[in-house]
Amino acid sequence: MTGRAAGPVTLRPARVPLADWRAIYQGGEVRLDPACATVIGESARVVEAIVAMGEPVYGINTGFGKLASTHISPTDLAQLQRNIVLVRTRPASASPAPSPSCG
Repeated sequence: MTGRAAGPVTLRPARVPLADWRAIYQGGEVRLDPACATVIGESARVVEAIVAMGEPVYGINTGFGKLASTHISPTDLAQLQRNIVLVRTRPASASPAPSPSCG
């Protein structure tokens, strides 16, 4: 198994070695490389265009799994995305989620 230097893991577009994923899994601090900003911005604009069309798109403005046919109102989309991130990034036994002001 290859190691990695201690410290935060910096995610870079298309370049995340297995050792970094291990460090993240083990609770390591994660940062985004500034190069991610462009791609994130482009993705956000695509999602905004999809939402503006009003058509249901799985996981963007619908529920998941058995709730896939449930339309999520535009006013609730930010909360849906926040919930997805919190559920996917916190183990079930973790302490309560941080408040939105924590970043």
